[in-house]
Amino acid sequence: MATDKKNSKVKKDIEETIYDTTEALQDKAEETYDALLNRLKYERDGLERELKHEYRNARRYVRKHPEQGLGVAFVAGLVLGALLTRR
Repeated sequence: MATDKKNSKVKKDIEETIYDTTEALQDKAEETYDALLNRLKYERDGLERELKHEYRNARRYVRKHPEQGLGVAFVAGLVLGALLTRR
């Protein structure tokens, strides 16, 4: 009977250890996930700012140099047309 009580106590200790470990791992996973999510949001915001800045610069350049903008668009259209007609 003493062995049954001892086995029961050991089993209970193991269950508690597993539960505590599971809780700790879940907490750590949630913290890591939250940190990663925050980092990705920060990176997204930075990329949006950079993209808006570059877009504004491109529009300014095209307004100052409309002939070059039309020339680049024309050449890009020719190249794209040639690539599509080869298929």
